[in-house]
Amino acid sequence: MKPFGKLSPNDKLSASLLPMLYDRPHKVLEILRNAINGTTPAETIDVKIQERMDMGNFLEENIMRLIENRLGIDLKYPIDEVMSIEIGMNGDRKPLDIYASLDGMFYANKPKLVVPEERRIYTEGDEQITLLGPVPIEVKNMQHKPYDNIECMTKDYGRGYLQLQVQMMVADANFGIIGCLFNGNDLRVFVVKADEEIRDTIINKALTLYQHIEDGTDYDPHDIETMAGKYKEIKKPSVELELGVLSSAKQYEECIVTRKEIDARMERLQMEMIEALGDAEEGTINYDGGLTKFTRPFRNYKAQPAKYVEAKEGRRMRSKSVTIKHLLDGWS
Repeated sequence: MKPFGKLSPNDKLSASLLPMLYDRPHKVLEILRNAINGTTPAETIDVKIQERMDMGNFLEENIMRLIENRLGIDLKYPIDEVMSIEIGMNGDRKPLDIYASLDGMFYANKPKLVVPEERRIYTEGDEQITLLGPVPIEVKNMQHKPYDNIECMTKDYGRGYLQLQVQMMVADANFGIIGCLFNGNDLRVFVVKADEEIRDTIINKALTLYQHIEDGTDYDPHDIETMAGKYKEIKKPSVELELGVLSSAKQYEECIVTRKEIDARMERLQMEMIEALGDAEEGTINYDGGLTKFTRPFRNYKAQPAKYVEAKEGRRMRSKSVTIKHLLDGWS
């Protein structure tokens, strides 16, 4: 296990934050602002999540050696320096950088051929790839159904893919390697190419993030969680709202009624199909050259031991939703 942890500065954007920047940019903004202001709150991590993180750190070197053996390469591990790339400047003409701490690096001083192998080595297009130059290596220890094709990584942005794209960017590399150990015993190696379109998207997202930091502004809320988080505190007991809010309330109540009606209708239709199948596992309908199959099989559920729930400290937080109560009806 390497004798050091995260090397990237906490108040700057790093490769490890990229997946969150795509999904929850407001959270990345909060993390960096807290680091800049020196107000980073103590983080409470579930004991099982911490165990998995610790196990990942413990296994990292072993996974590196397995990657080394599978690809027939000599790699450098650990990497005890942080890398960065300048993507622009702020209003004070100070550089804006993205940082990356690499797990490992393969320096291909001469062409190295990688041949795809089912369930062991995956390449883009399932084609042979010739590596040359610096090749960053990212390691992931995952409790997950194993990725069974390269698209799970490149199209669905699998674990480590966006992080590796940043690492390739800062290392000026054309190729990268992700080694995923699934469920403690299934190693799968993914060899990917640097993607210029993703690189441009990453830079644009990073510049937007840094602009918010410089201007003291926030992202527009994109879901109820981020909207609720925008007003986490109560600073006044009451406020007179505009009449237009009543329209939103009525539409919301209509949606609740519609949802209940749809749920009830869906349940009735399911009852009709259950009755039609009766005690048969499946049924078919042939119609005008078409064929539709209906099935209602057994589902097997494995026995599970009783779960222990960690104790939680008391807390106070504002409700995520607004409650509507009509105190008086209008005249119309």
